Amino acid sequence: MNLTVNNTFPKNYGYKNTNSQPLSARLAFTAKTPLPDEMVNKAMKEPSKFFKYFNEKYNKFTDFIAEKFTSKIVESESLLKLADKFKNSDNFYQHCLTIGSVITSGLYMQRTLTNDKLDKDRRNTLAVNQGLTLIVSTIGAYALDKYLKGWWDNVTARFAGHLVGDGKFYENYLKQKNDIKAANKKLIQAAKASGTKPELKSMPKVAKLVQNHNYYKTLLKTSEDDAKILMTKVKGMSPLRAMIVFGFVYRYFVPVVVTKPANMLCEKYLAHKKSKDEAAKMKG
Repeated sequence: MNLTVNNTFPKNYGYKNTNSQPLSARLAFTAKTPLPDEMVNKAMKEPSKFFKYFNEKYNKFTDFIAEKFTSKIVESESLLKLADKFKNSDNFYQHCLTIGSVITSGLYMQRTLTNDKLDKDRRNTLAVNQGLTLIVSTIGAYALDKYLKGWWDNVTARFAGHLVGDGKFYENYLKQKNDIKAANKKLIQAAKASGTKPELKSMPKVAKLVQNHNYYKTLLKTSEDDAKILMTKVKGMSPLRAMIVFGFVYRYFVPVVVTKPANMLCEKYLAHKKSKDEAAKMKG
């Protein structure tokens, strides 16, 4: 039996079909692949119908929330008074996070107290637990934020030195900080000896040092927008610290460390109260 192999290919598959060429040449694949840049440019010119539909629905949803709920809260008289009171506070961002947590915990407490599936004692105990948890976590968040402030200022100084391209910026900041600490220590000792209140010197602020730096001054002359971006990055380190600390306390520490022990105490209290009531009934 004779077996014949057909090693020719149609033209529409992109192969060279010349029988006079060697087999290796006849098997050469000549199909062209679009370049990555061409594919990207084509994709950019043709917007996705799915994402267009998704963005339209999302924008309508956020506009509805802003109109019906957010605007009524933000523009309320009580919130405007609260904002005016704290607008010059050094802990403004922390206060905003706390207000959000108070609102959230308040809603949880309200839902607990109006839950008909729970008996009155359990509702009241759980609501008290939620309130105490909020108070403890809030105090802990402010304390931790204050404790980490000095260390975070050092981190901010390192970051600022990187932004302005000055390797000695951090060292100079630490030197000024240590000099002021030593001076304040002497002032405190002198005030104790004389029985007066010392007027302590304030610690150096990283943002102020950046504003006095030659790089920032030059950048301000050449590009005000770039100078604003640089300063925004430096000043944004403080809200970032508060966001990390308060987020850790409210979203991790409280649910994992505080809530479970609080619920256990609640169950033990209710069991003790129930046994006490039953004993009282038996005596009666």
